[in-house]
Amino acid sequence: MDNVIKQHSKEYGETPLVIAQVPGTCTLLGSYADACKGWSLVGSDSSALYVAVSYRDDQLVRLTNATLNDRKRFSLGNIKFRKEDRWGNYIKGVVAILANEGVSFTGLNITVEGSLLYGDNQMVSTACSLGTCLALDALLGLNMSLTSQIRISYQACTSFNNELCKISDLLTMLNTQKGKVLFFDLQHVTYKELGFPFTDANEEHVAIVVDSKISPNAMREEIASKRRAIERAFAKLKELKSGGFLRDFPENELTARVVPLDEEARHICEYVLMESHLANDAASLLNAKDALLYGKLMNRVQAGLRDLLEVTCPEVDWLTKRASELNGCLGSVQISNGFSGNIMVLLSKQALPSYISRLEDYEHIFGFHPRWYTYEGSDAARVVFPEHR
Repeated sequence: MDNVIKQHSKEYGETPLVIAQVPGTCTLLGSYADACKGWSLVGSDSSALYVAVSYRDDQLVRLTNATLNDRKRFSLGNIKFRKEDRWGNYIKGVVAILANEGVSFTGLNITVEGSLLYGDNQMVSTACSLGTCLALDALLGLNMSLTSQIRISYQACTSFNNELCKISDLLTMLNTQKGKVLFFDLQHVTYKELGFPFTDANEEHVAIVVDSKISPNAMREEIASKRRAIERAFAKLKELKSGGFLRDFPENELTARVVPLDEEARHICEYVLMESHLANDAASLLNAKDALLYGKLMNRVQAGLRDLLEVTCPEVDWLTKRASELNGCLGSVQISNGFSGNIMVLLSKQALPSYISRLEDYEHIFGFHPRWYTYEGSDAARVVFPEHR
């Protein structure tokens, strides 16, 4: 928080009146389960974003991205989406929606800062929209309900910016805690809070996140294209299903080729349904603190990502394969946390030094210096300055 105060003061010559902090999210399992309205496990991540706000005495809104050293501006009398404004549109969308709902504005100085700004468009737009919503709510005394905060943030992402946004991500950002994950039933948009047992506090096993440090854009186009293919595949599957929930479509009818789908669509549907069901199974394994079975489940999901959905890359395949060769490593899987090529590895604490030493080989082979950290989660989105809010 100190850095965003410093950057805001440097840019505008004044201390911000309000600062909101928003964590990134990390989908441990069920990254694509929204396609079938299945189940997913989502927690917060270590990356975060800050939104600092103060007033101006005119009708301009000036925006500073202190992390990317970029600046934008717009007039409150002419709030429109402009492609060249990029990240600035995420903030602009919230202001536009609030203005359309009758909120009166004067000019604003806004600074955004934090490691989350290096994430993909979906994560950045979701976090920026929510952070702006929380900061303006506090600054203007709007007293928004949780439902209103989610609705406005969601509309800013989807209606104004045409970006993908998941309600589960917004709910996680607003309700997460360290050492906890949320188990979502996406069909009914409900969740349960579960303890995540594989942190440093666990005497035997620990889950680490390994950032392969590949280019942020390396997998984004591929995953965006795959999401469009998933949407087409499940639209076709929905036509073939007579009633009931899509997530309950019999997997054996896909594997036995009973339904008339092309091979790509069949593989996609087969994987997404499997991933959703495994996320459902994983919830009970977390409750039971069953590291062995949870690790096996991670490996099954990773095999499906590689062989059925085909959304891995050589760097990720290398990191997960090296993990599988190591005694004491129970499982590894590619996760969705807004950054390309991040995986989670579940292993014994005794095996951790051996796996970390293998990361040196990775750097020699691929030329990237990987980063790793123990998965702990972080606190929920909130106004952090002034502290009493």
